[in-house]
Amino acid sequence: MTYPWGTILGYFLASCFLLILIYVYIKTKAERNIFFQQLEHSENHKKQLTSSLDALSDPMWIKDKDQTYIYCNPAFEQFIGLSKLEIIGYRDEEIQSQQAQLSQNIIPAITSNEETGTTEEYVCLPCGNVDYFQVSTERIYDISDQLFSSVGYAQKITPFKERESELVDAEIRVNEALKLTKVGIWEWDVGKDIWFATPSYFTMLGYAPVKGMADRKAELEKIHPEDRQHVMDSINNILTSKSESNYYKYQARIRHIDGSYRWIGVRCIVTEFDQEDKPARMLGVRIDIDEIQKAHDQVEWLAHHDSLTKLPNRVALNKTFHQIIKPNTKIALLFIDLDHFKNVNDTLGHSIGDKLLLTVADRMRTLINNIGYVARQGGDEFIILLPADNEECLIEKTCAIKEALSARYNIDQHQFFITPSIGVSLYPRNGEDFDTLYQRADAAMYHAKHTGRNRYAFFTEEMQAISTRALTLGNALHDALERQEFSLHYQPQISLITGKIIGAEALIRWHSLELGHVSPGEFIPLAEESGQILAIGEWVLRETARQLKQWLEEGITPVRIAVNLSYAQFQVNDLPAIVAAILNEYAVPAQYLELELTERIATKDPEHTITILESFQQLGIHTSIDDFGTGYSSLSYLQRFPVYKLKIDQSFVRNMTTNTNDQVIVGTIILLAQQLGMTTIAEGVETKAQLEMLYNIGCDDIQGYYISRPIPAEEFKIGFLQKKQRFLVAQD
Repeated sequence: MTYPWGTILGYFLASCFLLILIYVYIKTKAERNIFFQQLEHSENHKKQLTSSLDALSDPMWIKDKDQTYIYCNPAFEQFIGLSKLEIIGYRDEEIQSQQAQLSQNIIPAITSNEETGTTEEYVCLPCGNVDYFQVSTERIYDISDQLFSSVGYAQKITPFKERESELVDAEIRVNEALKLTKVGIWEWDVGKDIWFATPSYFTMLGYAPVKGMADRKAELEKIHPEDRQHVMDSINNILTSKSESNYYKYQARIRHIDGSYRWIGVRCIVTEFDQEDKPARMLGVRIDIDEIQKAHDQVEWLAHHDSLTKLPNRVALNKTFHQIIKPNTKIALLFIDLDHFKNVNDTLGHSIGDKLLLTVADRMRTLINNIGYVARQGGDEFIILLPADNEECLIEKTCAIKEALSARYNIDQHQFFITPSIGVSLYPRNGEDFDTLYQRADAAMYHAKHTGRNRYAFFTEEMQAISTRALTLGNALHDALERQEFSLHYQPQISLITGKIIGAEALIRWHSLELGHVSPGEFIPLAEESGQILAIGEWVLRETARQLKQWLEEGITPVRIAVNLSYAQFQVNDLPAIVAAILNEYAVPAQYLELELTERIATKDPEHTITILESFQQLGIHTSIDDFGTGYSSLSYLQRFPVYKLKIDQSFVRNMTTNTNDQVIVGTIILLAQQLGMTTIAEGVETKAQLEMLYNIGCDDIQGYYISRPIPAEEFKIGFLQKKQRFLVAQD
């Protein structure tokens, strides 16, 4: 870096007209003659000049034509570490030889630039400090171009050099950082079409850095053909835009040196405009966003596809639906649910379940092929869009789907069958938007399930009413416990041997403030689907215990009350502890509680059933198997179940007086119970003929409308608990 002599001479230009340093700017011999004449007659001015030079804070010296010092200022004395007496009249080599204490590199620093004019040197000062100086020398010639004298000047530039070094280091670090961050910087002089870029601009894609001006057109050729026009349009928009914003961005795929393409993001800013207010210079960066873009693409794919089957999901199918609907178009939406799919997961494991779903998806792809669209909704639910211009063809295709999905599955040495329930809604007949069609196909699918499964059903308005009712019930059920809308009714159980009451079954009733009385057949399945059955089941246990406690406190000896357990309750491992805690809370002896579980629940996981039942037995709680005869009990497990009663399902009792098969089944159950040391109770007894037949074939107890409907607690207390009598039985 250089410093103009005008800066130095500014100290004394005002006080001295004839300045020796102005000689640098004298161009002609005539001007030099005038200069020397004035110099010889201006002793006074010399003193002023000397005074000004002495005041300078930077070292300055003057030598004659023989390079002997004829002047130096005090700053030079400090700089060299000698007094004027030791400097004036001596040459550099004389000073160097005579002054042993003189720093070895000061004289070389002073003399190194006598030919070149300016140099930068490290100097070890007398004080011991090492600083960086810029040393300048100007030779002065007389009118005959002979060396007259020379003027020297030294300025400390250590701070500037340190800053310069820092900038160099920073540039190196920035370039290294750009390599790590995969960011390249470029600058474009639009008018001259000169384009420069940092090394990382090239190396991020495997290319060797280009020094100096790069070939912009060659860089454009590396853009993916599908993206090139987009990039060119973006650049043209920047060059022609009159927008107030001078910031622009775009992204494209750029060819890597290995031939692959990587996503690159470009951000640029117009740093200079020409007279026509058009971009004249631009500065920008390009960033390797390939991994980010691929991650974004993956997220986008996952947002629109099922990760297991790779089928589109409901969101994607919704978009497809809106793309394909046109005037006079007819489309069918099929909602497919696999019947009893949960049994596969529960018995064979989720791995087999996943493979089953993959097989189902493959069968659907093959069936639908190019005529429609298939998606997975989630779980065991799928959605299909099919053309519905010809309803007969639609029915044929729906039947083909049902048959294909009902065919045998062979997965990991397991062979099994599974069936679908299919609901169908039609566009535009049943709805003009995807969500409405989806909802109505869902309603039709549930109708197919509730009417036997393994079938299809087209949506009707009656189904909508049922679906709406289910939604209304579900919402009301959510608040029923908090609003204390549940109550228990009790149906007495009578011994056929003694004719006396031996127990009762607690049956939940729901009277909604908005909906009125709601049948258990309606709300119990909803509670099981929503998961509210656990809270409701615990409430039934608590209310039963509370009622038993109340009767005991009233001095009434209660009978054993039977409570049904749901499948969800029975899966809770600490269920025995929960029941025991409730009995302890209300101080009710365990002998007054009986817990019923259905045959299907008991046989789903026999070992778990045995563990839970044994825990109840240890607590002194009686257990029984409900709806016996409707499931698939294994006799080997049945004899291991610690239960004391089998409850004969009412479906056999209902027709036993007219159906020989039912009579045989009931008799067999009674005989089996007797052989296993269990008692039997028949539910659903409604006639005297049924009662007499049950008595004759050895049934122990009965329950049903022939004795009493389920009644509220107070009515049950008065009508049964407080009466010390035999009730109407066969022998009467």
